[in-house]
Amino acid sequence: MAAEIEILTLLAAIVFLYILFRLTKSLISLLINSAIAIVVLLVLNLLGLGLQINVWSVLIIAIGGIFGLLSVLILHLLKIAF
Repeated sequence: MAAEIEILTLLAAIVFLYILFRLTKSLISLLINSAIAIVVLLVLNLLGLGLQINVWSVLIIAIGGIFGLLSVLILHLLKIAF
């Protein structure tokens, strides 16, 4: 069950990336957005939020940027994944 949810989350992150790319149409801004989101993930983890830093969470956040971070954070708070 958890694997299916993580796969669906990954697909949702890809959709977010597509939407984000269509909105910005700039690869540089996508890279900056992803870098900021990964730094925020590290800071949240250092503050004790308990987010797991694993391949899936970093991949979702790297692809989705802030939207990916929000998805991972919501799934973590709802205790669905991560």
